[in-house]
Amino acid sequence: MDLLKDDSDDAFNEIYARYWDLVYAVACKKLNDREEAKDVVHDLFMLIWVKRHSINITTTFVGYIYVILKNKLTDLNRRQTLRIKHDDEAIKTHPFADNDVFDQLVSKDMAQQLQLEIQDMPSGMRKVFLMSREEQLSVNEIAGKLSISSQTVKNQITSALKRLRSKYQAN
Repeated sequence: MDLLKDDSDDAFNEIYARYWDLVYAVACKKLNDREEAKDVVHDLFMLIWVKRHSINITTTFVGYIYVILKNKLTDLNRRQTLRIKHDDEAIKTHPFADNDVFDQLVSKDMAQQLQLEIQDMPSGMRKVFLMSREEQLSVNEIAGKLSISSQTVKNQITSALKRLRSKYQAN
């Protein structure tokens, strides 16, 4: 420890080599995540190096390291708990919190596909279909406005619906 306090790289390297496996094994066991354990152990040894001048060990060095590890794991657990709490709050306050976001995205995507398919219809079919669906006009009202027979309006609507059904049944 005296060599470490005197900024000896060799002393630090010896401590690192001697205790890294032990600390890493304990961190892995506590975290069940090897990468996160490596990060915690790295932070632990960085802390030892940064605080090397003020380290005051009253027990064994292993005991000292274990206390640092325990504190690091506690801090990590607190941060994760806080992050989860904030994520939960964000979800609750989000405008889509009452509805399933995935369902809304699927619905929006389907609406866009429907609009594209309607735009691909022949102009007469599209006009009749939109008048029946968007303007909610009856077959006779559409026929009167477009000066075509009621049967033609029915045929156009039926053809448009068949086209849409076949498109969505294929998907």
